[in-house]
Amino acid sequence: MPILIILNLPDGQPSILSYDGPREGASNVLNKYWTLPLTLVLVAILAWPAPGASAQTLGGATVYVNGQPASTTVMIQNGYQLVPASWFRGLNVSVGWSEQYRSAVLTTSSIQIGFPAGERHSDYRSAGKTAWQRDNLDTRTTLIGGTAYVPLAYTARKLGFGVQYDSRKGAALISTGEGGFVAMSQQKQSSDEELLWLYRITEAEAGSESYAGKVAVAASILNRVEHPEWPDTIIDAIFQVDYYNGKAYYQYSPVLDKRIYSVSPSQETKRAVQEALNGSDPGLGAIVFFNPKKTDNAWVRSRPVTVKIGNHVFAK
Repeated sequence: MPILIILNLPDGQPSILSYDGPREGASNVLNKYWTLPLTLVLVAILAWPAPGASAQTLGGATVYVNGQPASTTVMIQNGYQLVPASWFRGLNVSVGWSEQYRSAVLTTSSIQIGFPAGERHSDYRSAGKTAWQRDNLDTRTTLIGGTAYVPLAYTARKLGFGVQYDSRKGAALISTGEGGFVAMSQQKQSSDEELLWLYRITEAEAGSESYAGKVAVAASILNRVEHPEWPDTIIDAIFQVDYYNGKAYYQYSPVLDKRIYSVSPSQETKRAVQEALNGSDPGLGAIVFFNPKKTDNAWVRSRPVTVKIGNHVFAK
């Protein structure tokens, strides 16, 4: 009579073992067949999370809103900070939960954003629009203890707030437009010379781009200044040249071909630069940008893309 063994694994799929030989020596055969399945079962059980458990680690952080410190719980995911969706209520954002879509929903007078639990995207709809659009994200909306955690910088920018990272404070700075980046006011007091070169490089790189494209280019340079891996002044960031195997690599082509010295910044370009200095960043935290039709640089093309504006692709 055959011996039939059924193992129910955590994924719900049964594993069936059958022995149809004589009973004599059956224990030896069973030992042989049980070894691997039992090992797999033990591994699966040990790796299977308990209900409601999370592999994420929570910590505390300070975010500066219009120069004022605000404490919050954070988790780090793929290098990004996630905060409770409810934290944005302190910025006059309506925050709710859609049971139908299992989604945290943030709403202002200009936009509504949904963050489905467990997903790596957001769905949003601008005021007056009926169609929903989707942004793919580098993070996954995570539920812990009934609290939905959403990406801090992305959410703030999507809601229309200015976002910067202060490497000296090790903290995110958010401007709601009611006070500007007060915490960065001293740091952002650019000299006349720095302002001149920021005007020129923005004009040379984005003179024919839209206003948003100009703001994004200027903001990407400011993001470099704030990033620990790049020069910490505007002028040094613009004129940075790296040498590798005897070859010079310029960060910006208008510096290489010297167009930066001959352009005349338009009034729109100057306004765009000032808006970037005030915290606006349509490039969503980008530190590089490129025209895919004009560059074959493998490194810049390998960077994670944040947004495409006009002819430029922006990336981190």
